[in-house]
Amino acid sequence: MMPIKSQFGNRILGGTNSPFVIAEMACAHDGSFDKAKALIEASVKANADAVQLQFFVPDETVTPSHEAYTILCDIAFSDAQWKELFDFGKQKGIQVFVCTYDVPSVKLAASLGADGIKLNSSDLSNPEVLIEVAKSGIPLTLGTGASTMEEIARGIATLEENGAENIILMHGVQNFPTGIDDLNISRINLLRSVFPDYEVGYADHTEGGSEFSLKADLVAIGLGASVLEKHITLDRSEKGIDYQAALEPKEFEQYVNDVQMAFRAFGTSKIKDFSASDLKYRKFQKKSIVANRDLSEGSVLHRTDVKFVRNENPGLPPIEFSKIEGKILNSDIKENQNIILSIVKQ
Repeated sequence: MMPIKSQFGNRILGGTNSPFVIAEMACAHDGSFDKAKALIEASVKANADAVQLQFFVPDETVTPSHEAYTILCDIAFSDAQWKELFDFGKQKGIQVFVCTYDVPSVKLAASLGADGIKLNSSDLSNPEVLIEVAKSGIPLTLGTGASTMEEIARGIATLEENGAENIILMHGVQNFPTGIDDLNISRINLLRSVFPDYEVGYADHTEGGSEFSLKADLVAIGLGASVLEKHITLDRSEKGIDYQAALEPKEFEQYVNDVQMAFRAFGTSKIKDFSASDLKYRKFQKKSIVANRDLSEGSVLHRTDVKFVRNENPGLPPIEFSKIEGKILNSDIKENQNIILSIVKQ
């Protein structure tokens, strides 16, 4: 079964299309409006397909006693500021996604015309948020981290029952950072197997700047991930919010380049026509049936009359020798000349 056709803007997802890369800004702005704009600019320069803002209303997201409450209050932007940042991204020519955590934030994202909405797995079992996103009609990525297949199926059902059509399932472990042994990238295979109608993506949270931080997503591509989400920060050394799993601007540029190169290298498993490279290889490497010596017209062709070698212009492959063995030659053949079907009497 083929996945339901999914797309973000004019970008079709999956199949022969390169992975869609989302630069996740999250809270790396630390409450600084200028930092937020710089992160958008860095995402554009890195050739990300989209930059992802994170809308939240502290009192709608956590209780005052929660350890994140004070931080969220300190860094929260007003709706007017979010609109300005959203418009700034659109002016820069990049798709603008919004990660939402509450109904007011979903409504704001919808009113701005977000290109995509991210639902964290924390809201996978929150029907009010699911329904609000579904009603918006905006394409969405649905986090599945630390969730059962039943929870995911129920979340998808709630979304579709309320009008959602463009759903991409995202695998990702939400630890900052996530250790190599906990990535469980093979879960992409499970999601694709259990939910074959949907595209599956990968949200990586390996330690930013580590040797594997540029490689985990390449593994995900090999398993069929059509959407990739990666955190971006201006400077990890500042140790601001969400820095642990983030790439700096230059690293993000390299990351996008690596993703594009890796996707090209994977190619396709469906061989229809040989590429120019394939044809060059075949001409150079494939063996043909050639005369072992000069042969005269009227001779009966035996195995000792031929050899199987690479020739400048490939001819009949060795596996076809039975078709000409014991047949009579209808013309003279020079040593090392290809022996083809038309040279023997059938």
